[in-house]
Amino acid sequence: MQTLILTALVIVIVWVLFRPITKKELDRYNNKNWPDTDLH
Repeated sequence: MQTLILTALVIVIVWVLFRPITKKELDRYNNKNWPDTDLH
């Protein structure tokens, strides 16, 4: 049971830490290739 809780904590921490980085990279990639992405 303890390993399950620890695994869930690690997954949540990694997801929270890496989500904004990937979002920024996706925004940068989209803005580089398609400048008109803010229309939709």
